[in-house]
Amino acid sequence: MVPLMRHPLLAPDLRELIVERNEAALQEFFAGRHPADSAELLDDLEPAEAHFVLDLLGGREQAAVFSYLEPELQDGAAGLMERGAIASLLTFMSHDERADFVSRLPPERVERILPLLAHAEREDIRALASYQAGTAGAVMTSDYATVPAESTAAAAIDRLRHEAPDRETIYYCYVVDEKRRLIGFVSLKDLILAPANRPVSQIMQTEVVSVTVDEDQEEAAAKLMEYDLIALPIVDAEGRLVGIVTHDDVIDVIVDEATEDVYRMGAVEPLMDSYLRTPFATLWGKRAFWLAILFAGGFLTTTAMARFQWLTDKWRDLVLFLPLIISAGGNCGSQSATLITRALALGEVKPSDWFRVVWYEILMGASLGLALGGVGFLRAWFTPLEALKGIDGLGAEHLLVKLAAVVAAGVAAVVLCGNLVGATLPLALKRLGLDPALMSNPVVASLVDVTGIVAYFTIAQWMLG
Repeated sequence: MVPLMRHPLLAPDLRELIVERNEAALQEFFAGRHPADSAELLDDLEPAEAHFVLDLLGGREQAAVFSYLEPELQDGAAGLMERGAIASLLTFMSHDERADFVSRLPPERVERILPLLAHAEREDIRALASYQAGTAGAVMTSDYATVPAESTAAAAIDRLRHEAPDRETIYYCYVVDEKRRLIGFVSLKDLILAPANRPVSQIMQTEVVSVTVDEDQEEAAAKLMEYDLIALPIVDAEGRLVGIVTHDDVIDVIVDEATEDVYRMGAVEPLMDSYLRTPFATLWGKRAFWLAILFAGGFLTTTAMARFQWLTDKWRDLVLFLPLIISAGGNCGSQSATLITRALALGEVKPSDWFRVVWYEILMGASLGLALGGVGFLRAWFTPLEALKGIDGLGAEHLLVKLAAVVAAGVAAVVLCGNLVGATLPLALKRLGLDPALMSNPVVASLVDVTGIVAYFTIAQWMLG
């Protein structure tokens, strides 16, 4: 099969075949192609065109390609399908993906489609769609394999052989009691290597890592990565097995959470779609919201500058070093905010570590402040002497030393302040149950700008009299 990116048949040619209703050519083109590649081509089509192509595919192939489509195209194509076609599609889709799809359909249409499904499938869809977004239950699938504890290894393997086509993974098989409480698990490798007549109860591992359905999906992702699992069992409050989260679902969770954090760290509301697919007005609103907040925060900077205008009128050279001062503080604050936010996301730091973090950042801020302050002193020392003549009748050399000392002390103080602000604010948000990424780098920089100006001019007022 020719790789998709090198195939000469692109979207315009595909549309031409659709307009001509050349079903044979379309079936030949999509035959044997990976569902993700097929979906990539369909994503460039209109819903009606994608619907026509999907109708030409078989049940499992259609469901596989449909699962890779963008949600907007899924909804558009489904809007053109008969309810029987959607019911057939749901039959072949994986349990978690079909629950996500059904949750986006209009409720009245769902009520017309569900009666066409088997009772077990209806209940499964309702159960998976009922979990709150962002929880482990919302990303799990009920497509897992179980084996009885009293079964032999040979009988368990034979059972898995029959269940395999309808299960998302059979590498881990879960052992439950008569009330479906999770009591252990066994890997397919262990079953194959065990003597044929050995009971599963003697093979299984009873130390099971699991999460409950209402725990955050990030917690499920963290545990699956920490223990290097292929799948993680999800249990209810009574310890009954209700589903699993697989490694591919965890990758999606990690990407989604990291993307959301990146947006917020850049002071942009998270996008629900890709950049180019997001409407201009929506993108404008998401950017304007934070920009307005930051712009309003700039008023505080203006107020602080006005408060010390008398000092800048007398010592005009202080203003020359103001960008140096506030940029040093803002950069240090952004660094600390990024480090702490990421450490919180990885579970390396908890709100209870507040004192250790503050003490660590005091030491770090002081050492960085002294180093950068020394550089600032040298930079101020080489200020042209003509700019300092005639102030208070003092000699230029004496004034130059005083100015350089003010700059050095200002840099040190602002760096220390920036470190503390950047480190403590994400911890405070986490303590309040909010996303630490809300304390974005621009927000930290704006706060440090204000505190930096006040600190710098206060030091100058004290040292310059």
